[in-house]
Amino acid sequence: MLSVQTGVFAIKKNGSSVALSVFASLHNVEVVDEINVPSMFSFSMNMNTQYGSSSEANLDYFQPGDLINISLGIDQLHPMITGQVTAIEPSFSSSALNVTIRGFDCMYKLDFGTRTKTYENQGDAQIVQDVAQASRVSISVEGNPGKVNGYVIQNNVSNFRFLLSRGEQLNYELLTRGSSLLFRPSAEGNSPVKTLEFPRDIDDINLNLKLPTMGAEVTAIGYDVLTNKVITAIAAKATPSDKMGGSETGYQAADDFPISKVQLECPNISDPRALQEVADAKYQALLKTFIEGTVSVIGDAQLVAGVNIKLQGLSTKFNGTYYVISSTHTYDESAGYKTTIKVRRTGI
Repeated sequence: MLSVQTGVFAIKKNGSSVALSVFASLHNVEVVDEINVPSMFSFSMNMNTQYGSSSEANLDYFQPGDLINISLGIDQLHPMITGQVTAIEPSFSSSALNVTIRGFDCMYKLDFGTRTKTYENQGDAQIVQDVAQASRVSISVEGNPGKVNGYVIQNNVSNFRFLLSRGEQLNYELLTRGSSLLFRPSAEGNSPVKTLEFPRDIDDINLNLKLPTMGAEVTAIGYDVLTNKVITAIAAKATPSDKMGGSETGYQAADDFPISKVQLECPNISDPRALQEVADAKYQALLKTFIEGTVSVIGDAQLVAGVNIKLQGLSTKFNGTYYVISSTHTYDESAGYKTTIKVRRTGI
């Protein structure tokens, strides 16, 4: 027998389901999440369908700062985002009365204002916690980021930009999980959460393979103030997860071309182990642009930024594990629930 799957969504405001008349007027819902970027939501209301309500009342229903919970799914709801309203956009004409509500998750709070502060002899786990507390958000730290620099200064930049710079040194990433943040080592190359096969599971797929021109060997140069000597760390060896289910990395695929050595000057790093972490992180960062692309499927709440998936049915070269770096989940009254993800891969 044929099974019929139906896209569903739900919106709560300040912990309660929105009024039935408001829910009936919704005709488009979108949730976008991305690694190292605040997740966003938007939904639009056709206020011509608001029975017995005035335009003014509809505009006042949502207020800046309202806490919004959006769930999406096929037949079954899954929480997708918890955020706050940051924009209200009415659009009136002689034939239509529409309003779009937009907002961000808690990561957005990191980007208010700038801050100057120094940290001495503190590991990045401590630094990250202090920065999150200053922005009134909770954060969990996975792994052991350790201490890269004995002296760190946040010099008149936002907490958001500062945290991203700390993560870049360590190949760490910033994500939102529910109503709190997560600072963790990159999960690229971990076990996939599901397999998508073309054309059975995929509506549309576009991939772009580009040979990496930088980073096959990364040399980081620091300075040991105790011994008064220059120290170096070299990253030139891929990990098994870098192949992502393939037989070689992007650097290995470029063997017929000139070697792509790069050098990092790190005069403020005196710990050899920390210097090696920085070299390894740069090696990984330059490899991440090897294969990039987009995949469109029927709505799937499992496909969110920070998970790995497996693609099949393409070719020996392109089959394998891909890392989801962003996802866009859209519910439209005419098209139903659709998901588009951006993916990348460091091996073939």
